[in-house]
Amino acid sequence: MGESASARTQRELAELRGAIERDVDALKARVRDDADPRNLVRRQPLAVIGSLGSLAAAVALGLVRRAREKSRMEGQVDAVVERLGGRIDRLRGKARKEFRKRLRKEMAETSASGPKEAAYGALTAALTALAMTVARGFARRLAGDEPREREL
Repeated sequence: MGESASARTQRELAELRGAIERDVDALKARVRDDADPRNLVRRQPLAVIGSLGSLAAAVALGLVRRAREKSRMEGQVDAVVERLGGRIDRLRGKARKEFRKRLRKEMAETSASGPKEAAYGALTAALTALAMTVARGFARRLAGDEPREREL
């Protein structure tokens, strides 16, 4: 006779479990491939170069703005000292440095943080572009839009 309905159901369930495990293993392999930066650079070099260029530009912008801000702050400290009568010369060594340090700190707290927010915005945009590139490559591989290369 044939196999019982229960035995057939168990056999079909075992086959489905095996198929699911194979699919999960294939998905894990695709994720590993897509998460590997070497594969991303090989498949989409322009996108990676653009993302890295944006990131480098954001860092350079931040450094330039920081240097400008420091220089501008020193000029403002000098202007405040002049307005107060320029008597900071009477302070000696550590007292003069401490006065200037505290004055800079107070002025920094009252100034707007526009350039800093702009730098963070540029950095966030660069990181978002890089993440989008990775996600797009993963989605293409997952959907099967991109033919898999033969393993040697």
